[in-house]
Amino acid sequence: MRYLIIALVVLCFSACNNPISTNYPVTKTEDSTDVLFGQTVKDPYRWLEHLEIKDVADWYKTQAKFTDSVLAKIPGQDKMKKELVDFDKIKGIKYSSIMKRGERYFFDKRLPDEEIGKIYYRDGAEGRDVLIFDPLTYEKDKVYEASYDISADGKIMALNLSEQGKEIGFMVFKDLANGTFSPERLLYSGGGFLDGSNDIVMYNKRKNDNVHDRSNALNTQFKMHKVGDTEEKDKDVFSRAKYPALNILPEDFPYILTSKNCNYIFGGKGNVNSNLEAFVASKDELEKTTINWKPFSVYADEVKNFVGHGDDIYFITSKGNNNNRLVKMTLPGNINSGKEIFTGGDWKIETIADAKDYLVITQTKNGVEFKTKKLEFATGKIEDIILPLNGTIAVSPLSNQTNECVIWNGSWIVPGNFYSCDLATGKFENGPFYYQYKYPGSENLVVEEVEVPAADSALVPLSIVYDKTKLMRDGSNIALLQGYGAYGISMNPYFNANELVLLEKGVVVAHAHVRGGGEKGEKWHLQGMKDTKPNTWKDFNKCAEYLISNKYTTAEKLGCTSASAGGILIGRAITERPDLYKVAIPKVGALNTTRSEFSPNGPVNTPEFGTIANEKEFKGLYEMDALQHVTPGVKYPAQLITTGFNDPRVSSWEPAKFAAAMQASSISGNPVLLYVNYKGGHFGGSTKSEQFDETAKIYAFLLWQCGYNGFGSK
Repeated sequence: MRYLIIALVVLCFSACNNPISTNYPVTKTEDSTDVLFGQTVKDPYRWLEHLEIKDVADWYKTQAKFTDSVLAKIPGQDKMKKELVDFDKIKGIKYSSIMKRGERYFFDKRLPDEEIGKIYYRDGAEGRDVLIFDPLTYEKDKVYEASYDISADGKIMALNLSEQGKEIGFMVFKDLANGTFSPERLLYSGGGFLDGSNDIVMYNKRKNDNVHDRSNALNTQFKMHKVGDTEEKDKDVFSRAKYPALNILPEDFPYILTSKNCNYIFGGKGNVNSNLEAFVASKDELEKTTINWKPFSVYADEVKNFVGHGDDIYFITSKGNNNNRLVKMTLPGNINSGKEIFTGGDWKIETIADAKDYLVITQTKNGVEFKTKKLEFATGKIEDIILPLNGTIAVSPLSNQTNECVIWNGSWIVPGNFYSCDLATGKFENGPFYYQYKYPGSENLVVEEVEVPAADSALVPLSIVYDKTKLMRDGSNIALLQGYGAYGISMNPYFNANELVLLEKGVVVAHAHVRGGGEKGEKWHLQGMKDTKPNTWKDFNKCAEYLISNKYTTAEKLGCTSASAGGILIGRAITERPDLYKVAIPKVGALNTTRSEFSPNGPVNTPEFGTIANEKEFKGLYEMDALQHVTPGVKYPAQLITTGFNDPRVSSWEPAKFAAAMQASSISGNPVLLYVNYKGGHFGGSTKSEQFDETAKIYAFLLWQCGYNGFGSK
């Protein structure tokens, strides 16, 4: 199935090799207090939420200028950026978004000297690469981030284009035979082709592209469009307005799942709930003015993912098994009539995907071990897919009309690459997107997989990566501890070439697989969400203690970082145990969870974190709110707090308010900086140069504060 989410503060610290007295920009406070379920919630920086007001906008600009001026004094950044660029060149070609129509491959490719990837096709495995879309030349003086889909016959490309990290843009359609664009432009929309169709597009429609407008994310529609028609002719096929009886909430993002191989279509309520509430209709209902949607699954069914083939539906559910079950049912029928055909056992059933004749099943253990199986639709026979690979193994059918799969494989210490396999014959080979390359020094990299006892004796997986020629095990190494712990998402092994610039300097890079993630099944997720969320940062702090007690590093040389929902993790880790860390780098982080609900992307996240309208969930939100746990007079770590001003997922005011509170409260003498990227969103800048520039600043800040030679000293 496929988708067609108050005070002037003065702080003195050392910059470079000489002490420099530095004054933070003035940040006023205002008396803003809520009382919720008997709890007083003080919020003196709430005025920073009003990004449209000039005084607020000016404050952000002043903070950004201040941060830039401090970071510019750290030596070694230019050299580090060059190292990032040099490592990037070693890989040569970067492929992504690979799909196949007939015998033609489509893919995104970026060459070493290019700022952004372009979209190509190739006829057969040995064909030449033909450029079909360049985001840098589509419109003069604009840089677009592009995703795409291709019609079933391979003749039309649907493009989703957006600018500067907004992720909200417009759709256009290109005829690949003559190179012309269809006249229509679907504004504030994103989607792709109805599976199996040559000209029908399914897309989600918003009100505008203003990432700061909360109403923009409410009451969206899922519509159907025929390429060449005007938007006025498009039909609403799944929305709150069209189908009020389905109880689609204003914050839900409605969507439709379809497959050419399935006789049914499915409508879903898009939100962060790891379980799916969906509705089903016969495929021919798409031709009708009003679709006769029937219930398929409710949240209590704990359905994670499903695939349709004919009248049969295969779905993953955690109901009755922490590591999931694979169930088969036949429509029309009730989901409870389904029969289990495969169980997770000690290995979690992570994902399923459909090829022409097979269902691909991926299993994981602790999020770091992988194995795959295939189920033949015709016979129901399940067999192992034998692959000579270790680390993360992602087997993806190139379409549901072929048994050919592309395999992405990589690990913490082995660079990622693409391989190919044929599910019918079992043939495995490097394939058309394999690229042979090697990073110098990578042969010295080592990974240790350990389990750390948590405060309640749960065992937390911890992946520790280092250069064996540089590790001293006397506490003298700098270390960077990372984690996430949300939405049931696992931190699977991957090779981050950027981190080579740290590893070659002897920095230990560790990944804590804390609760809230999915590494140990559904219970691992549930034990780190809403009122159990404290497990997430307590697990993380135990992993920090492990690194220190086992002399990988010391508290004076330990940094921590995460992004997005991982801001909860970092914010609360350092507010609960500031003594464990020298540096904290929460990137685009959720740091003010009692107010997150009032951001554009906040309501859709309440299934994971909770709502202030519910007393128990409010208490959970308050406990995970890093801003509310900043205490004046505490010695907090050095902090580089980042935000993308165009971020549609975590509003800039969450990191900003946290930074303001930290600047006012910390007495450690460590700098607290707010880095504002005005050209980027949730994932940083659009171009390679922008991304490397930000990464160099972040790494330089870490090395500077931890006293690495060449980056200044404390």
